[in-house]
Amino acid sequence: MISAWFSKAATPLIKIGIVFAICAALLLGAALVGLMAADRLTAIIVDRVAAAVAVTDAKWKLEIADANVKLALAQAAQANDAMRLNSELMAAREKTRLAQEDLEKANAALPGGDTGGLDAGRVRLLNQR
Repeated sequence: MISAWFSKAATPLIKIGIVFAICAALLLGAALVGLMAADRLTAIIVDRVAAAVAVTDAKWKLEIADANVKLALAQAAQANDAMRLNSELMAAREKTRLAQEDLEKANAALPGGDTGGLDAGRVRLLNQR
């Protein structure tokens, strides 16, 4: 009789336990599905961020390459200008040296070159310069 009474009294508790077990299993399953969804979402976000970083890196590498090309062209133009100016300077120096030699030859050709003074012929030579 006690077992029948115990069986009768325990039946609602067993039913409630089974309901709680089913609810717990459903909640655990929902939590597991939510965790898997969050993991996949995290993987998608990480992939998108990596793709965005790759695009940004490629853009900046292109910008840097363009800037380097412009810099190289500017340096080459500057080097060409420097070489042109150097050749012009050398030509001007040579022209000045030749003019100085001509002046010295003309001065030596004047009479009385050993007196060391300025006469009218030497003044005319200096004025022609």
